[in-house]
Amino acid sequence: MKRHRLGPRALALPLLAALLTALTLGPAGAARAADPCGTKPADYVGATYRVIAPELILRITFLAGGAFEYELEDGVVHQGTYTATAQVLTLVSESSTDRSVFRGCDGTSTSPGFIAFPGALVARSA
Repeated sequence: MKRHRLGPRALALPLLAALLTALTLGPAGAARAADPCGTKPADYVGATYRVIAPELILRITFLAGGAFEYELEDGVVHQGTYTATAQVLTLVSESSTDRSVFRGCDGTSTSPGFIAFPGALVARSA
């Protein structure tokens, strides 16, 4: 009687499929699919982001009630308002309105790990 053993090639495809599924869904895959991060104003409360843009360095801190603060390089603190929907994060400050084009969720927080705007990228500070 001949025994059939599974060789490395026979195991590679199922292992690769399992790995891709785990990376795609992550540990909280079902929860994220039902309620992705960054889609509600409450997802941002208390989060601080660092703006990464040419010739601009500042931090944005999101507050309760749809407000945010940002400090310019000269130390002056400014305020604005924000709204978050499933489609976009909108920041309104002084005479400027910025809308996100992408929010990156890492599966470990309700706040996005980074947010892309047309002119800048903001990354969540630890």
